[in-house]
Amino acid sequence: MPPRRIVIIPHLHGKVTRDGKISEPDMRWILQKWLERHPKFQKRKIRVVLASMKTKEGMPTDLVFASVAWSKEAAGYDPAEDRDLYEYWLAEKREDS
Repeated sequence: MPPRRIVIIPHLHGKVTRDGKISEPDMRWILQKWLERHPKFQKRKIRVVLASMKTKEGMPTDLVFASVAWSKEAAGYDPAEDRDLYEYWLAEKREDS
């Protein structure tokens, strides 16, 4: 059985800058550029999920990702193809204590 949804933008979150502020990912820009690369998804509904979290420095930020419903055209998609759009904000795996 195929998955119900295909992740097109993996988990992203804000990063602490050198001056101690949070730099949040601009999901609108990322999705706009993603859709320019994948125009066949222009009319598809994209689900963006947003949650709250804290950075490893303890600062509040958003955790966000995007997905589309499963389809034959989306089935083979690998989000790494478009990593250049969001690489800076990729969420690191971490263990919560």
